Amino acid sequence: MDVHFDGRSIRSRDDFYAEIERIEGVPDWFGRNLDALFDLVVAVLPGPLTIHWSHAEVSADAMGPDFDIVTGVLRDAEGEPRSRFKLRLSEGVTHEFRE
Repeated sequence: MDVHFDGRSIRSRDDFYAEIERIEGVPDWFGRNLDALFDLVVAVLPGPLTIHWSHAEVSADAMGPDFDIVTGVLRDAEGEPRSRFKLRLSEGVTHEFRE
């Protein structure tokens, strides 16, 4: 499943979690915390799952350290051996995503 986030609308951790909650299959009991995020993308949502986050630089500027924290958790999830999750970040409106 491919999911697309527009970084221009993700300006806080709450905005990020709101985007996560819009993904088909996210359970009502999803907790808005980093541990729940990791578990969600690694073990709860069916894979393969790729989040394409365009305008990531806008989110990074607005979110400050929270951007690095959230993307760090998502990168850790990518590295999990059983994971079928990928994160692709892009700047601006291009569709070239960074690994």
